[in-house]
Amino acid sequence: MRERCPVCGLAYEQHAGDTWGFWIIGDRIPVAIAIAAVYFGLRPHTWLQAALFLGLVARPLVATIPQRMGLVVALHYLTRRYWPDEDDFIPPLPRATS
Repeated sequence: MRERCPVCGLAYEQHAGDTWGFWIIGDRIPVAIAIAAVYFGLRPHTWLQAALFLGLVARPLVATIPQRMGLVVALHYLTRRYWPDEDDFIPPLPRATS
């Protein structure tokens, strides 16, 4: 991941650890859904079923890493845009041309 936008100079993560809350939204909640499915009765009974279940849970998590990382960066940007910190430089939005 790049540290800054090459066009406008926006620092994607101003301070290390700023996006941890959004990683919980983008990463831990899908895993919690799988844990809840097991808790509420979707239990594998053989090793083959367990391997299939693990594959069905792991495959979408691995396949969607870039999209979830983009979601995390976008949510972090929106919080910086709507609740700005005076020490954080955010380039102004471009004006719409008609």
